[in-house]
Amino acid sequence: MSCARDRAVPQPPLVEPRATLVPAAEVAGRLAGLQAGLVARGLEAALIVQNADLYYFSGTVQRSFLYVPAAGEATLFVRKLAERARLETPLAGIVELASPRDLPGLIASRYGALPRRLGAELDVLPVTEYRRLEKRFPEAAFEDVGRDIVRQRAIKSAWEVERIRAAAAIAVEVCDLIPGILREGLTEAAFAGLVEAEARRLGHEGIIRMRGFNQEMFYGQLLTGVSGTAASYLDTPLAGTGLSPAVAQGVSFKPIRRGDHVVFDFVPVREGYIADFTRIFALGELPGELRRAYEAALRIEAAVIAAARPGVTCRALYDVAVSAAADEGLAAFFMGHGAGQVRFIGHGVGLELDELPVLTTSDLELAEGMVFALEPKFVLPGLGAIGVENTWVVTATGLALLTEASEHIRQVD
Repeated sequence: MSCARDRAVPQPPLVEPRATLVPAAEVAGRLAGLQAGLVARGLEAALIVQNADLYYFSGTVQRSFLYVPAAGEATLFVRKLAERARLETPLAGIVELASPRDLPGLIASRYGALPRRLGAELDVLPVTEYRRLEKRFPEAAFEDVGRDIVRQRAIKSAWEVERIRAAAAIAVEVCDLIPGILREGLTEAAFAGLVEAEARRLGHEGIIRMRGFNQEMFYGQLLTGVSGTAASYLDTPLAGTGLSPAVAQGVSFKPIRRGDHVVFDFVPVREGYIADFTRIFALGELPGELRRAYEAALRIEAAVIAAARPGVTCRALYDVAVSAAADEGLAAFFMGHGAGQVRFIGHGVGLELDELPVLTTSDLELAEGMVFALEPKFVLPGLGAIGVENTWVVTATGLALLTEASEHIRQVD
């Protein structure tokens, strides 16, 4: 009789068998773009550590330092977990790193010398981590490449657009399930849990990455009735009270009553990529003021879409929307109300929720391949929030819709 310890123990796969790995050609093109930027600025190399950037340039988020020389092959120095990194990344240069203290010696050995001008993601790198890098590379002058990376990532490849389209499909499918879930008496929290369970079943990955400091979100905002008027710290027109001041956004324990409407402001994530999407459901008759504001939101959306094309500035589109809201007599309620009002009408999406372009008073021009969420919304005190949001990709001639679902308000009996 053999002992249990002598039997082969099944091991789980380290990579989900149905997962889509980042193709080698994608990674090669992205690294080439980064290297061109390094050369233009006279930097000898960049050291990438932030998860979204690490995934973008290597295809893995295993704990690593990605060293990218201005010319030549990049190397992924993996602290944890090298076995997974080898399965996930198309990069050939992978070196196990026993300790971060060993990093300078390994770089010098592999590349012949240490860089004297080194790029790092100083826009997001914690001060403590930055100081550690300074100690490890005492002869190097560090310069920020984070904003360069953000600008590079703003232009999506066809492969990336398909990932965002897959995320959008989750939102559309969940949206179609809501009429069968929504019912009077559920709390917002209970209702959101049922909706989020469906999203998870369909492949929502749960983590919504944001680059902005202290900006965080869980699945989006699912608010009912007057809950939609509760503003908070988050850089968004809709926040909600949340379940406690520790989070201060999102759903509450408020029961859903007949006559309430639901703002389904949802952020689906699939294979790392994000879309953004808002639709409205009504449990009973929607008040006339809210319905008129929603129709105004649709008109504003149409006006911005008609104006958007490569070469048009974010400022021009923002001005179109703000002017249209004023013409509707709703400027005071557009994109929030009072202290909760925000000064943008849309934002880029990709591996993070707050990417470029941001449709605000910026002179950044739209370019083919940019992907953004356009979200004209109104907050009417005493009544609630209402509006629409879709994710669009910039094409050579205008915009193409990625969140393909009817915009009509869905009445739930």
